[in-house]
Amino acid sequence: MAKSNFEIERKFLINSVDKLTLHKHIGRNIGEAQIEQIYLTANEGERRIRKKAKDGNTVYFYTEKLSISGLKRIENERQITEDEYLNFLSEADFTLSPIRKTRYTFNYKSQFFELDVYEFSSTKAILEIELQSESTPVKLPEFIQVIKEVTYDKAYKNHSLAKTLSL
Repeated sequence: MAKSNFEIERKFLINSVDKLTLHKHIGRNIGEAQIEQIYLTANEGERRIRKKAKDGNTVYFYTEKLSISGLKRIENERQITEDEYLNFLSEADFTLSPIRKTRYTFNYKSQFFELDVYEFSSTKAILEIELQSESTPVKLPEFIQVIKEVTYDKAYKNHSLAKTLSL
């Protein structure tokens, strides 16, 4: 089934947090997935394919995103087969490196967070939260050391990170 909607998110550059620290502060209800995403050539916006491995299962996605404002984007995403994923590889944008990361997901004070720990950085990570509206307040976990908010900084979008492989 395809997902098509507006995405409203805020992003924070943080000092990296390991799984043990997450368990200490959040408990056992932490999701973990290995993600590889590859950007495809695009005339407008961005296109990517993603391989997500979790609990011994691998699923594949095709996503298109178009920016509306700093916080808001139109996102169209659908699950695809492994064969479709392999076929899309022929459209890969070879000016961009694949992004490999471990994504931890957890709830904190009734808000759902995604913490991306990138293969290319041992000291920094990105914490994201998707919001219902642009005015929704964010309750950041106290145990996470935020370096700065990077919601409006294009350098910290995965598409840009695929160019530099640095945080």
